[in-house]
Amino acid sequence: MSGDLVALSVAATGATAALAVRDGWLGPLLVGIAGLNAWMVWQVLRGPALPRGQGSPRGVVWVRRLLYAGIAADWVIWELLELLSRPAVNVASRLMWVVTVFLLLRAVPGVSFSFRAAALALCLIGKLGPAVMASLGFVPSAMTLMVLAGSGSTVMILLAQRRDGRWSGATIGIGWISLVAPMAFLMLTLVLSSVDMVVNGTGLVLSALDVAGTAWLARTAHELAAETGAPSAAPARGPRLLVAGALVLPLAVVGPEEAARFSFGAACDEPAPPYAQVAAQDRRKAFLCRARRGMFPAELPDQRILGYGARLCALPGAGERQALLRRVDGAGEEDEMDDALEFLCPEVIAVRRAGRAREQAEHERNRARAEAAWKARLATINARCADPWPKLPGRRQGTSAYLLFEGGGYDLYDDRDHGEGPAADPFKAIDDGFIDAAGGSAAVTTYGTNEPMCLTVKAYRAAPPLRLAGWDKVVEVGLVSRNGRLVVPPYPEGGDSGAIRALPNLAIAGPGRYRVRVYARRSEQDRDDPDVPAEEHLVVVYPGRSAERVVHRPWR
Repeated sequence: MSGDLVALSVAATGATAALAVRDGWLGPLLVGIAGLNAWMVWQVLRGPALPRGQGSPRGVVWVRRLLYAGIAADWVIWELLELLSRPAVNVASRLMWVVTVFLLLRAVPGVSFSFRAAALALCLIGKLGPAVMASLGFVPSAMTLMVLAGSGSTVMILLAQRRDGRWSGATIGIGWISLVAPMAFLMLTLVLSSVDMVVNGTGLVLSALDVAGTAWLARTAHELAAETGAPSAAPARGPRLLVAGALVLPLAVVGPEEAARFSFGAACDEPAPPYAQVAAQDRRKAFLCRARRGMFPAELPDQRILGYGARLCALPGAGERQALLRRVDGAGEEDEMDDALEFLCPEVIAVRRAGRAREQAEHERNRARAEAAWKARLATINARCADPWPKLPGRRQGTSAYLLFEGGGYDLYDDRDHGEGPAADPFKAIDDGFIDAAGGSAAVTTYGTNEPMCLTVKAYRAAPPLRLAGWDKVVEVGLVSRNGRLVVPPYPEGGDSGAIRALPNLAIAGPGRYRVRVYARRSEQDRDDPDVPAEEHLVVVYPGRSAERVVHRPWR
């Protein structure tokens, strides 16, 4: 009774889905497929035939267990384990079928040892041979022969069932249908590939044909528990071979399928339209078109990609989604993935996008707060810097906090001179202990690094008084400005260091030679106030032809 209820529920679900698809032939096709699925579920869940009075032999019990286990594995177990390792699942399923065939042939007493050995050998070739060939390289002709061998093994099992007497004619007939129908439909598809109805329904019909195979296995397990009947009279060998050859010959014509087929038929050459412009019945096809553009390997069939898409919709974390893609050799950015998954689970994607929008907005707010805090700190540092020569103003001057980067130091240079002439070398300045000058630039070292200092620049028409008192080091060098520019780089144009306030151009006499005098001194660091600059520099520039380097006060 429970089997009937499950069958009715499956049929009702299938009929509801079919009524939702109003596309001519597709609706009736889905209703028919739903009915087949319901019948198949009933075949599996209706339970075994009445057991023998003395109980079933151990071999029969194990065969029936393996048959039911194989059905359960095909429905659920292999799909779950495939997330871990597809090759392992492929080998395990093939080995399980070989063991099942071996025990099933042993449980049929009406056939000879040579018959069993031949059937088992064909099964081994058909199931394990392709796995070996795949590791050695794909050979179409060899793979075709192996497919024929596997089909031949199934033919021999059906013949053995007929001779045993336990299995009904309906069971054996369903077995023949499960063997012949897929081959016949594939040949029909090849012949009528231009007919839209045949092409577009290929995936649905092929999926429905799997019902016969499942029903045959379930009925085989169901009727295996009955008493062994009288063996049927063996038909003539000649007609039997002709029938078997007619059944497996189409496989040689069809051959192995080299690439996955689209269940929905039409190719995806055109760019997929946005979600709002796609009708409900076309959204799965639109998902496949987008998903096949890099998200999933080309050899995956449509139904497998749709299954992975449903799992991607259900996984809450971006890391989990990426891990699933990697397990199937796929890849994709989150935005690209959402553009495809929107056609499968639009509500889920809308929630994800809203969450990312909130995260982005929060990130922008945090960035704005950090930038405001940094600007406030710069303003505080700038307020600590003052002109060390307030009573000797220059024609041009400025005072600013200067942010020092790794290694410290700063430059004074002609910012419009991009020629190949000599340039100051900061490493020479470090070796000298203070300053290096060459051409139109000077490199000045500092005591501190990765911290702010105070920098004042002044330009005069003539040399100002020396005023050495209070300074730790004073050095004067000569520079040449070819473009009438001598500047200190501002922050952040100078990279990770520079003057917080823009400082003026110090070449007040235009292009020509200038003398540059640099003063430096250190101050005590206030541990309670880390924003107090621990170093101060004064740069004095005035016209002068001399290029001589003069040390007015060495570092002490």
